[in-house]
Amino acid sequence: MNNVHVVPDAVRLYGSESAAMAAGIATTAGVDQAATVGFAVPAFGLIGQEFLIAFAYAQANHLSSVAELAAVHAGTALTAHQAAASYELTDAGSAANIGAVNPGS
Repeated sequence: MNNVHVVPDAVRLYGSESAAMAAGIATTAGVDQAATVGFAVPAFGLIGQEFLIAFAYAQANHLSSVAELAAVHAGTALTAHQAAASYELTDAGSAANIGAVNPGS
């Protein structure tokens, strides 16, 4: 038989750290996008317009991928908090059931 021991507060802490990572990634990605394209435009000017269009497209794809990563971390955070609450609810319900069968336990 497997023995599982869960510490809900530790799961919540993991969720909070995941939420912080999601926020940090999303913020950094937006700043990086604006800065990178902003610095490239004056460097290439009119001569490099075709390159700049391709570069901006690649940067947009990169930003989209980073946004997906941030969303994964946000989803992990939400799921961790829900799991912690579920473990506590199940544990309390099981304790109540055991107490009903064996009063005084």
